[in-house]
Amino acid sequence: MPWFRLLKEDVERGEVFPALRYGGEIHFYYQGSRIYAFQGNTSGELLLDSMDQNAYRKRKEESDSWAKKTSGDSRERAELSTLYRKFTPYVQPAPSMVLLDVEVGFPCLYIENKKIYNNTQVDLLFLDKDTGMLYFIEAKDAGNPEIKRRFTGQSEPELYNSLKIAKQLEKYDANLAAREDQILTAYQDYFDIMREIFGCEIYSGKLSLYKRTKLLVYGKCNSTNSRKSLEAIHTKLGDDLIVYENGLDAVDDLPEKITAG
Repeated sequence: MPWFRLLKEDVERGEVFPALRYGGEIHFYYQGSRIYAFQGNTSGELLLDSMDQNAYRKRKEESDSWAKKTSGDSRERAELSTLYRKFTPYVQPAPSMVLLDVEVGFPCLYIENKKIYNNTQVDLLFLDKDTGMLYFIEAKDAGNPEIKRRFTGQSEPELYNSLKIAKQLEKYDANLAAREDQILTAYQDYFDIMREIFGCEIYSGKLSLYKRTKLLVYGKCNSTNSRKSLEAIHTKLGDDLIVYENGLDAVDDLPEKITAG
């Protein structure tokens, strides 16, 4: 379809990031926001609202404006979009560590017919093509209140357990443990589908799953509360904590930090 050329060119430049979703949809992200969501029909084609070059350009401009003005979790998503360009598997030659998925959703987790955790989303999924290992990563700006708490002399374990991020990571890890086979099967299928859509061979080997969610923190920790909280997180997570005080423009060694531990 003529409209697809516009998206495909931006995907191949690393400006737009495509992601498959449950139910036969493919979502396209730009500057951290979803600019299009397409539903496949019974013949395998993508159904699309009317779009031409001007409409596409306007939608990107709206996303640029949104990225500059947004705050909170939305601001983090916009900042993380810099990783699209650095680690996209669609720019050739692709790096050995690629960003495979964003905003990865898990439905409610039931164990023995009891709901353990509600629906959840993990920010990033990386693939190490040298080993076939999948790494789920949650990312937070250093100023995010979910990774800091007022320090009043607590022990590091007490401080860590009082943080919202501790509960988040526990929930994510429970999903990885309960759904390992589903995850591996889904992403083996992912490679076949993306090859068909984009003509891109992302990976053809066997997959495995790193069974803990890593935490990426970027930006300056400017307060005692932030520094003490980060120290407590590091004591708990070890190499599963990745820190970039200078922001996400300095992540050239991210592959080495992801595979550490």
